[in-house]
Amino acid sequence: MRASNLFRLGLLLSSMAAAVASCSKDEPFVLQTSGGGGAGGNGGEGGAFVDNGKLLFEALEPDLTAACASCHEPNGLGDAPFLALPDRYSSVLSWPGVVTADPQQSLFLTYSVAGAGHTGTNLDGDPSLMAKVEEWLTAESKAIVAPVEEGTPTLPAFTPILGLNVVYLAPLDKDLEGVAIAFTASKLTETSLKLEGLEVYTTATTGLHVVHPVFAVYPKGEDPTADPADSFSGLDARFDEGTVGPLGVGTLILTNWKAEAKLGLGFELAEPYVSSAGTGGMGGGGGTVEGGCADVASFDANALPALTNSCVNCHGGNNGQATAALDLSDLANNSGAACAQVKNRVNFGNPQASQLFITTDPGGNAGHPFKFGGNAGAFQGFRDNVTVWIESEP
Repeated sequence: MRASNLFRLGLLLSSMAAAVASCSKDEPFVLQTSGGGGAGGNGGEGGAFVDNGKLLFEALEPDLTAACASCHEPNGLGDAPFLALPDRYSSVLSWPGVVTADPQQSLFLTYSVAGAGHTGTNLDGDPSLMAKVEEWLTAESKAIVAPVEEGTPTLPAFTPILGLNVVYLAPLDKDLEGVAIAFTASKLTETSLKLEGLEVYTTATTGLHVVHPVFAVYPKGEDPTADPADSFSGLDARFDEGTVGPLGVGTLILTNWKAEAKLGLGFELAEPYVSSAGTGGMGGGGGTVEGGCADVASFDANALPALTNSCVNCHGGNNGQATAALDLSDLANNSGAACAQVKNRVNFGNPQASQLFITTDPGGNAGHPFKFGGNAGAFQGFRDNVTVWIESEP
């Protein structure tokens, strides 16, 4: 890779104590992207970067709200509440697939149009609205650093949600499908962002080996900068299949944060890992699953019906990515193994904060394709029933 195609994010490591054998001792680890343009004109168009995305959205917002809010506000009719109040702009920026490096790949232009299967108001039915949407998306795309070059262990930058974030690692390696890192983000000051509850979620069949994770801040129209403290420089950790575990100490404070910036996450190494013992996966011939549930009877009576009605359609094998993240394909035949899977998405110390609930809450902005059709009552019933089982687990 040519030097002109590298962004050196953060301080070069003065020590290689955390380096893996494949890294050269003469070349300290840096995160790599394929360029991106920086503040002097993203996309190679020349001229200084102009951050007018928010102004364009404010001009667009009344028309977009009139067309879309009945479905896409929290507790609306749809499963994607990207127009959440009080700050619709921040909400839509953080919604997966809306603001993209290539504006023509935005869900607004590929799905919310005639012939794409969208059941609500199609944006191309109003040429004036469509033109405003395209102008806004184009402006936002110029603020996005170019995508990571294929093969580098770095995830594409994303706008964090102030709340629970779930970042899937499949873009690094297709064999990491369903493996995720979750955290809760909160803004401490205008220049500091706190990430807490940093946890790795593996799947029943795939664990994770990571070396030296690095979070980076991508300000709009500027070159990215890495975590100034290089907080995970010495981390070399393995997470067994079917487990949840903290990433390092589980907390990170980024003191280089800027308003409306994106986050990047890269690794010195990130690869699938299979423990020597394994977990038996789903359908292990009647054997026990490590980390299984103590009260399977309560799971069967309370959680299983709720999961069958709401989750099995995708997580039961019909959607590969969903099944890899939470495998319920054998829910009816081996509820003990399924219980162990669901347990990995539960916060037993605070059930209301479980990933299982936050991602599906129609009043929230976590990116999940199913949110009970915007029906808050249906979601509440699901959460209440599953919580009965959660509280029965020792």
